[in-house]
Amino acid sequence: MSEPSAVLTQRHGAVLQLTLNAPANRNSLSAPGVLEGLLAGLADLDHDETLRCAVITGAGGAFCSGGDLRQLAHAPEQETRARMTANAALYRGIATANKLVIAAVDGPAFGAGLGLAACCDLVVAGQSARFCCAFVRVGAMPDAALFWSLPARVGRTRARQMMLLADEIDAPEAVAMGLADRMAAGESALPDALALAERLARGPAQAQACIKLGLREAPMGLDEALEFQLTHAPTLFAGDDFREGARAFFEKRAPVFGRPRP
Repeated sequence: MSEPSAVLTQRHGAVLQLTLNAPANRNSLSAPGVLEGLLAGLADLDHDETLRCAVITGAGGAFCSGGDLRQLAHAPEQETRARMTANAALYRGIATANKLVIAAVDGPAFGAGLGLAACCDLVVAGQSARFCCAFVRVGAMPDAALFWSLPARVGRTRARQMMLLADEIDAPEAVAMGLADRMAAGESALPDALALAERLARGPAQAQACIKLGLREAPMGLDEALEFQLTHAPTLFAGDDFREGARAFFEKRAPVFGRPRP
């Protein structure tokens, strides 16, 4: 009998659900197969034109507990450096993907698990969600791209507090500070995250990609912002999605994006 996959994949129309499935390790990124499974899922999202959005969640009541301290404490520096290089491909892949990625957080998102959530375009927090930038508790510095993603989400002051104090943050506080984008209506974050992903999957793909790119390159100066819009906006205005959106506006109906229009 084969071992269950460390990352379960499930399609919901144009939405790809990626479930971290190493509950014995609280879905640690160090658990065998988790990193590789996430990277494979992101590759599927990138290459499959019928997929428009992904949702990352965790099994067994945890989102992701980060790295395995037992491994890190006994690994030589060269091995740790190689592992962090491999992990960087995950955060870079989420942040630079042309398609949107949503984190559905139930239970702990600690350390690198916080980084995994913060790199996503939107974060939905379930009632049990807990966030913690826990690195300083064990004498480490934040990694997982958190020096980029955390200030972008909560500002430099709150990011500094999270990094230095390592306090746990519950779902309501996470939403209030911008760490999470919304709190789930029910106990679990997954149903709301999937509904949000399905809504986004019906949206204009090129416009969404441009918004994601612009936010990734922010903050911009005035000249940079004007140059960015001059580079990308005319292409969107000449595209099928804009023409459909404008037609639907005047016809007082919902637009249907993603289909060529006359």
